[in-house]
Amino acid sequence: MRQTKTSMLALLLLVCAGGLHANGASKASSLETISGCLQSSEGQYSLIDDSQTIHHLVGGAAKLKSYVGHQVEITGKPGVRTSDATPPGGASAAVTQPIFEVKGVKDIAATCKSAGN
Repeated sequence: MRQTKTSMLALLLLVCAGGLHANGASKASSLETISGCLQSSEGQYSLIDDSQTIHHLVGGAAKLKSYVGHQVEITGKPGVRTSDATPPGGASAAVTQPIFEVKGVKDIAATCKSAGN
């Protein structure tokens, strides 16, 4: 009986450890990478990719500061920011803006590609 309890406990621990490993793997795989020219205006960072799409970046300001004007790869998670756009005395309105939450940055080139390249 004691051996059965020990075996069951060992099996339970193994299953739990496997679940934690799988959960960690899914979180890592949910990260995406975008690349382009890093820009900054009034403390806000954005990345313009080869298709001229502007990605508004959030978080990671300390990581991004030294790469402004560089061609970079940003790793992170896409998301949405909602803000109140209600005019004084007007009807309630909200604006949603796609954002990209920065987890890491990799310098590709010290200068950005020109728009034609």
